[in-house]
Amino acid sequence: MRRSSLDRWGTWLLALLLIVCVSMPAFSQEQEKKAEDKKDEKKEEKKKKKDLPLEPTRKIEFTTDEATWLSLDVSPDGQTIIFELLGDLYTLPIEGGDATRITEGMAFDSQPRFSPDGKWIAFVSDRSGSENIWLVKPDGKDPKKLSKDSGRIHFASPLWSSDGDYVIASRTNWGLRTYELWMYHIKGGKGVQITKAKRDSNTPNSQRHNAIGAVMSPDGRYLYYARKRGGFQYNAVFPLWQIARRDMRTGNEDVITQELGSAIRPILSPDGSQLVYGTRYETQTGLRIRNLQTGQDRWLIYPIQRDDQEAIFSRDLLPSYAFMPDGKELLVTSGGKIQRVSVASGQAREIPFSAQVSVELGPQLNFPRRVEDGPVRARLIQGATQSPDGKRIVFSTLTHLYTMELPGGTPKRLTSGGQREFQPAWSPDGRWIAFVTWQTDGGFLWKTRSDGSGQPQKINNVAAYYSDPAFSPDGSRIIARRGSGYMRTQTGGGSLDLVWFPSNGGEPNLIIPARGLGKPHFGPEEARIYLYAATPFGFGPGQGLVSMRYDGTDRRTHI
Repeated sequence: MRRSSLDRWGTWLLALLLIVCVSMPAFSQEQEKKAEDKKDEKKEEKKKKKDLPLEPTRKIEFTTDEATWLSLDVSPDGQTIIFELLGDLYTLPIEGGDATRITEGMAFDSQPRFSPDGKWIAFVSDRSGSENIWLVKPDGKDPKKLSKDSGRIHFASPLWSSDGDYVIASRTNWGLRTYELWMYHIKGGKGVQITKAKRDSNTPNSQRHNAIGAVMSPDGRYLYYARKRGGFQYNAVFPLWQIARRDMRTGNEDVITQELGSAIRPILSPDGSQLVYGTRYETQTGLRIRNLQTGQDRWLIYPIQRDDQEAIFSRDLLPSYAFMPDGKELLVTSGGKIQRVSVASGQAREIPFSAQVSVELGPQLNFPRRVEDGPVRARLIQGATQSPDGKRIVFSTLTHLYTMELPGGTPKRLTSGGQREFQPAWSPDGRWIAFVTWQTDGGFLWKTRSDGSGQPQKINNVAAYYSDPAFSPDGSRIIARRGSGYMRTQTGGGSLDLVWFPSNGGEPNLIIPARGLGKPHFGPEEARIYLYAATPFGFGPGQGLVSMRYDGTDRRTHI
């Protein structure tokens, strides 16, 4: 019985094994088919999802022998210059001539740097949809992405480590707003962070460590870069940046410059003995050179390309420049040209170049919009004043004077000239309207008939900044404030005098320096001028209501 039972189990197991063996090929084929289908789906998705979805629809082509913000480098053998021009990379023989474009397309490629062996060029590009560090061979072949970032990331100033194994670059994002130094191995990886912008999540932007434009010493021991606290700021006060030296073994950082015009964009001579950096002197930027062994520091060339310290410095504070391999000359951008500068004498000679530019552009974004030529709704009404009989109103809008019957009349232009008219004031009998005009070289005091007949009459002939006109109760005088037209354009204000003119025109008569007095008007007495008293220059609370005579005497405070 036991043997018979075992035989039965053995038969069942054998049958099951045969079934599995027969079905395995079909199962395997089905799995392979599913895998192939998934690959096809991924390929289709990849085709649909492009890194740079904007298709070029037009092209601009021209030849140039100069460029703005021309970042450059020189090959280790000293025979080839690499530079950027309008988002493409070009190579150029060291003696100049025709430049050869090695990258092209809709991507913006910039800030190229040769590897120590000259076999690769590191550069910044957005060809993957976001900015990343890329590598390409000097002939433009075999481009490959080194960093793996996406989103609103920005890179600046890639450089090679001394051994050529890493590319170091300044990296930031829109949330961080200050640059950190990262290093990326040429064989891949996520990158290694060198400097950190924030001590913790509560570090304010103004205190965040900002590092840009690094260069490594030949022995790999030190990293030099421009450093400041905080990111972009308005109304910045110099100095902003200084050169820091970071010990790559200990992480200690020392600031080695104290330039009043900041110190930016450092580079080292091939033997590591000399440091060149940019700085601002008066209104221009130049390069200084320091002997790191003796400490001697002098001007090398001044001026050069203006720096970018007041802006967002998204492509560093100066375009990149480079030492020749023998350390005796420096290649730098100045005046849109490439200059070869002697380190010993500071003498420069131009390296001429000619580049054929061909830039692909996306569609032209022209959106036709109809400009209405009918009535316009005025949204800002200035100086609205009611006539003495209460039946009309005059006001300034769109820089001209209009009158309107009350309560619901149609506004009508009061004058027909092209000057800018403001602050209308009625005469006591309602027959005249005084007003001021203003343009950048000064203005005048005028009066015109309130019914629009006749031409406006100029009250005075000396241009100034006039404001707050008002007729006297008998209509014989016009009071106004008068200031310097020049100061008005320079500061928006300036000291003012209170003056009066004969209403038919004539010379001004000084009442008193205004010192914050404004809005002249009249009460029950014909010989007294009432004014609102603000503090001088308009700062602080007002001082109430005052009155005085036409000669400025008998001043009284009413409120």
